[in-house]
Amino acid sequence: MNKSENPDEEKQVENLDKGFTVKEVASFINETPNVIRNWFKELRQYIPHEKSDKGNGYNIYKREGIERFKEIQALHREQNWSMKQIEHYFATGGESFKPEPEKKAGELIAEELKAMREEMAALREENKQMKEQLDNQENFNKEFVIPGIQQIKDEVSSIRGSIERDKELDEFNRAAKEAKQLIAAANENPDKQKRGLFARLFGK
Repeated sequence: MNKSENPDEEKQVENLDKGFTVKEVASFINETPNVIRNWFKELRQYIPHEKSDKGNGYNIYKREGIERFKEIQALHREQNWSMKQIEHYFATGGESFKPEPEKKAGELIAEELKAMREEMAALREENKQMKEQLDNQENFNKEFVIPGIQQIKDEVSSIRGSIERDKELDEFNRAAKEAKQLIAAANENPDKQKRGLFARLFGK
């Protein structure tokens, strides 16, 4: 496949040395994250890895680690090697060994159940981490976000009240000013002002 046929894969290859998370490794080699976690659990000492510099405790896999995952994938998927066989292969630097005897149905079922239990355990751990993150977010909201919103509402309410009071005061001042003008005019010409006031009040 040439570069133009799959630009996303080309970009991933270019970013190998920056480090991939479990999910990114799984996507890159077409496996599920739980499979990657199980392989790492079984063969941890043979898979190059390092901790993320973001302080979240997650493992990061760079080029050598991803190549090792691809090697495990080839041995396990294509040659049907067990994790024990692959571990022996890595531990002895590729020393040959006799294939394990064919397993009985009961052993295969037991291994399948074990894999299912491990996957369930990984899912429970992932759910636990998600719950902790949600709890932390909820606590943060209670401590900072909700009080902040209430404070903003109180300030808006106070500003609205101040505006209403200013309007009432302006209306009062306007009415008082008009009354003073009427009183002053009445003092200057009592008869005329009375007629003018009467006309204003009754429209005559």
